[in-house]
Amino acid sequence: MSGLLPWQIDTWAGLMARARGERLPHALLLTGAEGVGKLDFATRLAEGLLCQQPRDDGSACGQCHACGLLAAGSHPDFRLVGPPEDKKVIPIDTIRAVGEFFALTSQYNGRQVIIVHPAEAMNLPAASSLLKTLEEPTPGALLILVCSCPSQLLPTIRSRCQQVAFGLPECAQAVAWLREQLLADVDAEALLALAEGAPLAALRLNEEGGLAARQTLVRQWAGLLEGREDPLAVAAQWKPWGLVHSLQWLNSWVTDLIRLKSAGPDAAISNKDLGAQLQNIAERLDLKALYAFLDQLTEYGRLTANNLNEQLALEDLMIAWRRSALRR
Repeated sequence: MSGLLPWQIDTWAGLMARARGERLPHALLLTGAEGVGKLDFATRLAEGLLCQQPRDDGSACGQCHACGLLAAGSHPDFRLVGPPEDKKVIPIDTIRAVGEFFALTSQYNGRQVIIVHPAEAMNLPAASSLLKTLEEPTPGALLILVCSCPSQLLPTIRSRCQQVAFGLPECAQAVAWLREQLLADVDAEALLALAEGAPLAALRLNEEGGLAARQTLVRQWAGLLEGREDPLAVAAQWKPWGLVHSLQWLNSWVTDLIRLKSAGPDAAISNKDLGAQLQNIAERLDLKALYAFLDQLTEYGRLTANNLNEQLALEDLMIAWRRSALRR
C-alpha cells in the first residue's frame, strides 16, 4: 500500500472496506500521540478517496488527473486546514471556509475531503463554527480531524465524529522500520525511547541532532545535583527543545530513576544507553524526592495548553531538581 506505515495497514483495510460499502461517516477523528503518522494516514486516505483509478487496496494510483492535481496542491475537492503561517491557533474565519467549501458541488467523482490539523488548535469560536458543519453534513463530503490531544476538543465535536485511534506501534516493529530509514551507526532504540515510542517523532529528533543533544542535557541535569551547573543556565540550554519535549524527556528519565531506585541496577529501563548515568543519579536521591519531582512534571504537563512562559517553567523545574539533592 503506497505511502502507508506498517502499523497502519489494518486500520486502512477497515476504512477501505467501509468506503467500498459506502459506509464511511461524514467525519473522522484521528487520534494518537504525535509522531505515529496520523496526518500521513489522513493524507493517504484523502488521496485514495479522490483518486479516479484507485488500486485494489484503495490507495491512490498516482497517475490519474486527480492524483496530479493533488500532487500539485490544486485539487478543487480537497483542502488541508491548519493555523495561519506563524500562528498556533486556527481562527473562526478559517473554519467558516470549511462550511463554504462543502456547500460547493464536487467537481470530480462526487467526493470532497477536508483535513483539519491539528484540530485541537481551533479556538472556541472556530470550534463552535465547526459544529454547524458537523450538524449538517454534505453528501459525499468527509471531514478528517487530526488530533493529538482530543481532550482539548469540545465534547460535542468528539461526539459527532467517529474516532480512529492510532496507538504506538510495537517496539520491535518501530525499531525495525526506523533502522530502514536511518544510517547504520544511529541507535534506533535510543531514538525511539527519546521519542516515547513514536517513530516519526524519532526521525525528526534524529534530523535535529536529538541524541547528541540528549547526552549533553543529561550531563547538565546531573551536574545540577552536584552543584556544577547553574539552574538558569541549564534552562536556557533546554529552551530550544521546547517545554513539551523537555517534559517528555524528564518524565522518561525520572521514571527510569524510580525503577532503578526500586529494583536496582538490573531494572528494565527505557533509556538503556543512559543506564550508567541514570544509575549514578539514582544513588544520589531517595524515592520521595523522585516522586515529588515527577508530580511537578505531571502538573506542568497539565498546564502546557495554558500558554505558559516556557523559559520560566524550565527555570522552575531546574531549580526544583537542584533542590532534590537536598531532600535526601
